[in-house]
Amino acid sequence: MLVACLGFASVSHAATPEQAESLYRAGKWSEAEKAYRELTEEAQGNAIFKYRLAVSLRNQGKLQAAQMWLDEAEGGVVPDSFIEVERARLLAAKGNRGGAIRALVLAADKGYSNPDSLRADDALSSLRDDPGFEDAMEKMDRNRAPCEYIPEFRQFDFWVGNWRVTGPDGTFQGTNRIEKTQGGCLVLENWVSASGTTGTSMNFYDLHAEEWVQIWVSPGLHLEIRGGLVGDSMVLTGHVHYVQSGDHRPFRGTWTPLADGVVRQHFEESPDGGNSWATWFDGYYHPQTASESDSG
Repeated sequence: MLVACLGFASVSHAATPEQAESLYRAGKWSEAEKAYRELTEEAQGNAIFKYRLAVSLRNQGKLQAAQMWLDEAEGGVVPDSFIEVERARLLAAKGNRGGAIRALVLAADKGYSNPDSLRADDALSSLRDDPGFEDAMEKMDRNRAPCEYIPEFRQFDFWVGNWRVTGPDGTFQGTNRIEKTQGGCLVLENWVSASGTTGTSMNFYDLHAEEWVQIWVSPGLHLEIRGGLVGDSMVLTGHVHYVQSGDHRPFRGTWTPLADGVVRQHFEESPDGGNSWATWFDGYYHPQTASESDSG
């Protein structure tokens, strides 16, 4: 019985994927290496295990072995862009600056989109003074926020901000928060009127149609309007849909930047199919101060 117990106690158990990941996240590279070696023996086709084994080896200075396992991981489920970033770290550790920069450019070409993490990555610190490094970072930034690099997507930027909205006579009408989101591809509006009613619009540039689109939804109505810049003004036309009555009428919105950062928003509705127009809303957007924005 004692022999059997001793024999049982001598059996070693491979780390579980969860245990290996915990060691990896904690930066316990020697232990993570051991865990991922065991896991790759059990699941030889698992590219994630091979990739993490390569990272664990590189962080211990075992560069030749790291290179072998990184090559083994290539072509699996680990994104090619991640493989190239790790290759850049490995080449930088070997002192191959040119090769490391080329790997970063290739990572950008393959869609890598987190340049901020690489700018702060100690493994790449030796590359930061190389002009090619920042070129690669800019390409990655374009992957992260492509619309910020397309001029048409910035045409409505004059409306972005936190606003106090008044009527033509200065009467308070409400507040509006206009922000760019989704990598600069969407202008999102959140309106709260003086009476507490709300509304939200999504505004984006339709590259295929080459025009701006606004879709507005609030309790009881929604808008679908399209258009673009006319001079300095954004002019969008389409229809307003009234939910309760079912009415469907032509609608036009015009946003015009004025002096002192003020923006005029003039909405018009047509009761006769577009033959005549009547003002639906006439608002003047005044930039809010920081304290006004914080107080809501």
